[in-house]
Amino acid sequence: RVLFRSRQWTTRVAAFRSTKLHERNTDPDLNVAVLTGKRHVAGLDIDLTGRLNPKWEIYGSYMWMPIANVDESNSTTPGEREGDRPALTPVHSGTVWTTYQFTPKLRMGAGVNFRGKQKPTRSDFYVPSYATADLMAEYKFDFDRIVLKANLTNVTNKLYADQLYPGHYVPGAGRLLQVTASLKF
Repeated sequence: RVLFRSRQWTTRVAAFRSTKLHERNTDPDLNVAVLTGKRHVAGLDIDLTGRLNPKWEIYGSYMWMPIANVDESNSTTPGEREGDRPALTPVHSGTVWTTYQFTPKLRMGAGVNFRGKQKPTRSDFYVPSYATADLMAEYKFDFDRIVLKANLTNVTNKLYADQLYPGHYVPGAGRLLQVTASLKF
């Protein structure tokens, strides 16, 4: 729900509670799909977008899920047992980004993405929280038809667990530079 809007700022705040019945999961012993009981999550999602001045933009998004619980289950698997916090549900996550128009042709920006600690599926341990930083630069050439853009993600080359599984994880992308050119015609 949009709470505040002006010519320069927009905010959105959403309080939520979601209940899921009969989620389909794979039984690790039988390797078949089974319907598991009931679970719920509740929390708050906040977004803020705006301009600090005509050249400086900022965007922030934060999700807080303090409540996440398996309510009914006949499973003995960690993360799916009654009373457990479901796997892959961090309490905190979000992003903050800012860009600045240095000249009519040059815009640069930076951002931070973060995710709180979370459990892999069918595990009793937590994977640590992490944050990554990104940079961008964009240049418009004189004739305004060609724009050159560079994005540098994970600037510090942080090692973090992006996809989590019971016995292993898939690391998130390391430092990556992408340069693109777009042509308007």
